[in-house]
Amino acid sequence: MRIAAIDIGTNSIHMIVVKVRPDLSFEVIDREKDMVRLGAGGLDGRSLTPTALAAALQTLTKFKRLADSHKVDEIVASATSATREAKNGGDFIAEVDRQTGIRIRVISGTEEARLIHLAAGYGVDVGGNTAVAVDIGGGSVEITLGTATQLTLGRSFKVGVIRLTERFVTSDPLSSRDERRLVKHLNCGRLGAVRHDPPEAGRRRVHAVRSGTPRRTGARLHPPQQRTHPESGALPRRSAPQRRRTG
Repeated sequence: MRIAAIDIGTNSIHMIVVKVRPDLSFEVIDREKDMVRLGAGGLDGRSLTPTALAAALQTLTKFKRLADSHKVDEIVASATSATREAKNGGDFIAEVDRQTGIRIRVISGTEEARLIHLAAGYGVDVGGNTAVAVDIGGGSVEITLGTATQLTLGRSFKVGVIRLTERFVTSDPLSSRDERRLVKHLNCGRLGAVRHDPPEAGRRRVHAVRSGTPRRTGARLHPPQQRTHPESGALPRRSAPQRRRTG
């Protein structure tokens, strides 16, 4: 069986095409990524801009052709912050379906955090240890805590790169004044509360796993405890999140 998994994020759109084996391990056949910036100018309940919509439709049309060329049996597409919040998110989903036949599922921030944690547990062998995963996206940041197979906590915060840039950044390079405003916003919000009140981790040693947006697709295709790759027995190094031991 062949599956194409598409992640429609606020900053970029990713697709991987995989061949799923009977034991549910999989081989990555192809992958693509376009920096569409779908959410630029369209977050916080505003409408996705015509420029962003056109770029996203062009990318998804290209991805559909690529998936068809690999004769996939199914296309799984999920959208996050930008589509979830946009006033015209429903129109975007309908237009993608009309032009490409791709049916998009909009996932919640909680579900996004869950998938990110499963993908991180799949990509980094933490064994039975507790891991903290941090995924920095364009519209949101997800922070999770748990083992490879059990999620203890998963939270989504509206502090993604595009969102913060549009709200606080007025110059390049970042001015000291903008940096102070940005840091104050992060420390005073829900994200700051996580730093001051770590949930149930106590003083146990944990693994810190940092990733960007592209970590969700593996979790949709594969149980986290199985990590077979045809060449190395694990996911390719370039697709694995980075791990840092803390404590």
